[in-house]
Amino acid sequence: MPTKKDENHAILVRIDWNENKWEKPSSNLDQAKNFGFVKDQGISHTSFNFANDLYNTENDGLWYGLIPAFASKTPDADKIRNLKVVFILSKKELKEYIVGLYAFPKIGNAIRGNKIPYFENFDWINIGAHPENILRLENYLDIEIMNKRRFLGSQEVSTQGWNYLNQSQVGYVFDSMQEINPNNHKLKKIKYNYLKSNI
Repeated sequence: MPTKKDENHAILVRIDWNENKWEKPSSNLDQAKNFGFVKDQGISHTSFNFANDLYNTENDGLWYGLIPAFASKTPDADKIRNLKVVFILSKKELKEYIVGLYAFPKIGNAIRGNKIPYFENFDWINIGAHPENILRLENYLDIEIMNKRRFLGSQEVSTQGWNYLNQSQVGYVFDSMQEINPNNHKLKKIKYNYLKSNI
């Protein structure tokens, strides 16, 4: 039986790149060509993943975005019963970065109720959190500079699905993000609340 330190506290999962900070649709979907729906439909529902400070939340008080990997299959409920963070990875050209996170998230496919003005068709959602628990980093974390063993253990970064991270790995990711974003008070608060939730 897994010990507390081995529990899955986070998921690392990728989304397509957006030069507009995931606050409005990208004008260049070429970098999203590996995401089937984007390639087929010409629309990326991840476009507003970090627009949580710009628009109204859903009626439950959460802001919702989309994780492509969760579109056809969401994580097993038993494996995420202790889930506290979803770290979001994106690839620009040949480099992969952790660009942000949803802390204490809610996962499940749905349709956005409070439509985004002028972008009503961007309504597919499957990850939500309170706006104070959603963060796009000012300085993205290049995963190449990270200690792979501390970050992922024996895992490789998933290209189609996701990786589960334990408590120690989550702590290392938070520390790495803080090193390059030392004055980000929202990041500090989210990290504090994560650590507090483990007591």
